[in-house]
Amino acid sequence: MLRQIAGIPVGLIFLLAMIPTVVTHHILVVAKCPRNVDKLITDVYAILEAMTDNAWFPTPSPTLASVKTKNDDLKDAQVAAKSKAPGGVQARNAKKAIIIKAVYALRDYCQSICDANPELAETIALSALFHVKKVAIKQKRTFQVKQLNSGSVELSSGVLGNQRAHEWCMSLSPDDPGSWYAAIIPATTKAMTVVENLKPGTKVYFRHRIITKDGPSDWDQTISLIVV
Repeated sequence: MLRQIAGIPVGLIFLLAMIPTVVTHHILVVAKCPRNVDKLITDVYAILEAMTDNAWFPTPSPTLASVKTKNDDLKDAQVAAKSKAPGGVQARNAKKAIIIKAVYALRDYCQSICDANPELAETIALSALFHVKKVAIKQKRTFQVKQLNSGSVELSSGVLGNQRAHEWCMSLSPDDPGSWYAAIIPATTKAMTVVENLKPGTKVYFRHRIITKDGPSDWDQTISLIVV
């Protein structure tokens, strides 16, 4: 009788342990708004300066000018609150809430740029003086490439996780980054797709990644195949 642990045969536990687990990361942009109003005002001006003429942020939403106006208003309201003018604190707090909302909107805009450029996401966020949080995405990597009929290849992934879609790409020259996008393989909601009309005798390289609610994972390890 096979020895078991928690009802699972030891041999099966060993085999499961050998399945490679890959930890990928998604960059979340974080806006830290200090409670101290003077510090908040200073930080917002710094973010605006960092994003001004920054090539990564061609069309900020909201506009940087509108956020500066809100921050100027908060600065004036802070002066009034410190002078103990009647209703000054309440007015200042209202302006503070407005600027925090604007900063969060800029953060969301920055996040959209980062999601479109995942390889440079951390650099992009830091260039705007936002903070970053790395969210780990654990997944079982089981990307496979299988020859079907002549000129046809099946790509599949049994990846475990909360994926929303699967992205696939192929290349004849994997060392050329642009070559991966020369031949587009449509994204799928299923963990399988078939690529047809490949030229027999050609060595083709394939990649796969998943899209989750937190954004795209890293690409799986490249797999090559000589088409028959």
